[in-house]
Amino acid sequence: MRIFLVSLVTLVTLAACGGGNENPSAANADQKAPQTNTSVYKYAGSVQCTGGGTSLAAMERQLTDAGIQVLASACGADGKLYPTVCGAADGRIGIMEVPADQAQAASALGFAPLSNLPEATRVPC
Repeated sequence: MRIFLVSLVTLVTLAACGGGNENPSAANADQKAPQTNTSVYKYAGSVQCTGGGTSLAAMERQLTDAGIQVLASACGADGKLYPTVCGAADGRIGIMEVPADQAQAASALGFAPLSNLPEATRVPC
């Protein structure tokens, strides 16, 4: 009876260990780290009363033509106060979501981290 109990305990213990992957690093090699993204912005260059400036689509093209993946885009306002004067800046910006590892390349094209504008908001285009 004692041999039976020892065998049973040994069997249960081994079964609890499972037959998992013998090389856990091999399983992790197949999994990619989650991609982190960052928001960048660029002033549209538009002015009060007449508008103008660079369109959101043109800003996206600047990035994609440089090989930078645009994950999302939105129109925005920088959150600063401007005097109401025709021809003065209006604070319109284009906001793009890009992979974090491509933010430096976007910076070379004149885009800056949205975190530089803590008062910025997304607005309808």
